[in-house]
Amino acid sequence: MENRIRIFVISLLSNIIFAQVGINTTDPKATLDINGNLKIRDVTNIPSVSSNHTFLVRDKTTTTGDFEIKEINSDILVTGNANAYYASKSGSWSLIDLGLGNSWARINLTGSADTKLGNPALFNTGVYTAQQAGTYSVYYEFQFASGVNLEVLGGKRLGILKNNAVWDEKIFDGVRLVLLTINIASLPITSTKLSSIVQLNAGDTLTFAVNTSGLLPADINLLGQAKVNVYIYKISN
Repeated sequence: MENRIRIFVISLLSNIIFAQVGINTTDPKATLDINGNLKIRDVTNIPSVSSNHTFLVRDKTTTTGDFEIKEINSDILVTGNANAYYASKSGSWSLIDLGLGNSWARINLTGSADTKLGNPALFNTGVYTAQQAGTYSVYYEFQFASGVNLEVLGGKRLGILKNNAVWDEKIFDGVRLVLLTINIASLPITSTKLSSIVQLNAGDTLTFAVNTSGLLPADINLLGQAKVNVYIYKISN
């Protein structure tokens, strides 16, 4: 008899422990199913949001959600410093041949020395590696302190390469005045900017490069007199 009672008590407790509890409902759909308002009066305040935090949302999908509470990573909603990067350098830098057979050479700016904002580990000799999938705004600029004649860089281009394929490019800005067949003047280039928007997956790369086709080594050295700015910012998923 005692064994039967013991088995009955254990079985009853097991059913209670694993039962679904409903408040204001006789047909609970979860471990705790509340059909009504929920108030929480005291919560801990945090000064900022990081990837260690998550958000709770209510899933109203009629077929699968049934008002269940679910969590999402804060990275989906927050596109702050974790997805913003800025590098800059004035002079004393060079170009590295990409070896792609089309005269593209990447700038040798590196995260450890040239990062102004963001994670230095994401930028290595002109190559940025995305940590999260999303749509990114990209800005790439050359500023020449004393100007470089268009005769030197005429037809040459700034380029943004996605996974080593040209995503966007722009010819160096400049103006040349020509009367009939006589070259009147070549105005110096002061600044050239390339802005673009690109969709990236985690692990995709952006390479900031210059097309050096036809440039002599002495001409390439003139590029080292310029200031280079690189901005990358995630704008959406």
